[in-house]
Amino acid sequence: MTAARRLVVAAVIEHEGRILAAQRATPTELAGLWEFPGGKVEAGESAREALVREIREELGCEVRVGAEVLHPDGLWPINERLGMRVFHVSCADALPAVGSEHRAVRWCLPDELPGLDWLPAEIAVAARLAEPAGHANSGIPRSPVAILNPVAKGYPRAVELLSAGAARRGWPMPVVLETSRQDFGGGQAESALSMGADLVIVGGGDGTVRAVAERLRGTGVEMAIIPLGTANIFARNLGLSPRRLEAAVEVAMDASGRPLDLGVARFRTAAVPTQASRDHLFLVLAGLGHDAETVLATRPDLKRRLGWAAYFESGVRHLVRPPVRMMIAVDGRPAHARAVWSFLVGNAGRIPLGIEIFPEARLDDGLLRTMEARVTHLWQWIPVAWAGLRRRADSPVLVHGVARRLVIEPEEPTALQLDGDVFGPVVHLEIDVDPRALMVRCPESLRKDI
Repeated sequence: MTAARRLVVAAVIEHEGRILAAQRATPTELAGLWEFPGGKVEAGESAREALVREIREELGCEVRVGAEVLHPDGLWPINERLGMRVFHVSCADALPAVGSEHRAVRWCLPDELPGLDWLPAEIAVAARLAEPAGHANSGIPRSPVAILNPVAKGYPRAVELLSAGAARRGWPMPVVLETSRQDFGGGQAESALSMGADLVIVGGGDGTVRAVAERLRGTGVEMAIIPLGTANIFARNLGLSPRRLEAAVEVAMDASGRPLDLGVARFRTAAVPTQASRDHLFLVLAGLGHDAETVLATRPDLKRRLGWAAYFESGVRHLVRPPVRMMIAVDGRPAHARAVWSFLVGNAGRIPLGIEIFPEARLDDGLLRTMEARVTHLWQWIPVAWAGLRRRADSPVLVHGVARRLVIEPEEPTALQLDGDVFGPVVHLEIDVDPRALMVRCPESLRKDI
């Protein structure tokens, strides 16, 4: 069995369009060669924490760690025992000074990097950074755009944090495009793409995030989220909270982009039963049945005052509704008849209150999770409520499954919700997963957890 490589980190320190190269002073066999400063990750440290510590020790300055310079195999190879992760960083205070480990430092334009005599393991990194595409993917975006909901409670604070964060990092101030009642974010995302945006920061609720994601799907342009909505269920699955906007802005500006899956729904409605809709995305949850009716019936005034808790008032009124009958076909297999309170399809695991409705769901595994809520009598809600109190959706009347493609036909026209937006009533529904179709900036703590 091959032992895991020990991790080394290296910093691409950027300032005014140039990149810092440091010339080794020690050991003797490496003296005179150039490197990107860094060092080994110690036990208990994250890669980013180690990089901040190493730069402080080697060069006497504080840095902010930004996007990662990714290698196709995950780690840049050094030897059989060591592998390297490389990050773009910016100076938080003073510029680096020459320390005891280096003879000199040099600020280079990206295309000057290959002309230096590099450590063998870092030749490929220098070559990557010298490519126009390599440097364009740095932690300092050329054309950041923020799409914000101007009526959201946190809107003024979000603009303030973005402005201050951009100034500290030497970024251009993101162009701010505001959503409207007529356009929740899709048109603004199209405008951002036409402007050449390489980072789109979305400040709003799940509807705004979903509208922007539909336009960014498959483009490779990174999306970041500042949660300013009511439920913010996708943001919460990324570990982002509307109560910690500062942390969300830090992730938006400094984190690495990660390719995540999308759920894709197409449907025919009772109004136009012969014409299929365009693709509609969901990032967390699709629901067909009474959960969608619950969302539709939630009073707007309660939603404004109570946030996600407003859905409980409507939900209680729908508990005793008769089951919805539907035919469900999974991954091309024959359809089976079901009678359910609701049929749910999840791309992510968590809903408000931190309940793990799909405990095994991952945002990048190419799979969707399903759940049939087979509740036909009021007393059956007791074990469901108990499961909710334990923040787990594991009651006997909640039947789980896994799928890549679903075809669903309700017996009667039925409401559909996608991340809280209601459509229909629908008479035919098809759902697929689009694997790794959206680049999203995620907290470092979630690299292996989503």
